[in-house]
Amino acid sequence: MRMARGLVGAVAGAVLAVVPGTALAGTLVGKIDLPSALPNRPKPVEPGFVERFENPVTPVRPMAVLARMVVVVEGDEKPAAPPRVQWNLVGESFNHPVIAAPAGAEVTIVNNSKTARTLIAKEDPKLIEAGPINPTGPKTFRPTESGKVYTITDKDAPHLIGRVVVVNTQYIAYPDESGHFEIENIPAGSYKLKIWYDEGWIKRTDDTVEVTAKGKTDINPKIASDAFASPKK
Repeated sequence: MRMARGLVGAVAGAVLAVVPGTALAGTLVGKIDLPSALPNRPKPVEPGFVERFENPVTPVRPMAVLARMVVVVEGDEKPAAPPRVQWNLVGESFNHPVIAAPAGAEVTIVNNSKTARTLIAKEDPKLIEAGPINPTGPKTFRPTESGKVYTITDKDAPHLIGRVVVVNTQYIAYPDESGHFEIENIPAGSYKLKIWYDEGWIKRTDDTVEVTAKGKTDINPKIASDAFASPKK
């Protein structure tokens, strides 16, 4: 017996979600068109022993803005069976700084680092069960309200920051290093394509997409040059 499986996300090992197959469904593929002017690196969360200065040998790499982006495709109805979402903690950071989770989905943080962490959601201290998450150990929570954003951190490690954006869809993708993304098993119809960057939604005017059945729909969402100045929360 064959079973249809959907893979939500484009970062291997970062965020996996299992969704049911859908009749007359299509695949959305695309590449994010970034502006030439990208944001500068943010200031350190905590001051170091010395002030920052320009590297005289090798230029500092620009911000990896694509790693902080999530692409979601939203329709009119909430998913009946939200998929499970896995979020990996690797070293001193999450392997994806921002994830999107369908409302009601079970989010499991897996600690693949060598350090125990005591994680908390700043906006709701009761969201994550109290107590440390040990190396290789999981910690599970379930956000239920679409539109909420949770900042996950450890008070003893202020540099460790991850965000969970709760959305009303299971059609989610994470662009790769070149900006490509793919979302499978989307029922044919009209949708809104939204892009989250770091702390808020990027304001776009051309956000409507028509997904065709049993085929691929190509779209290359363009990001305006001023999009990173003030993302829409």
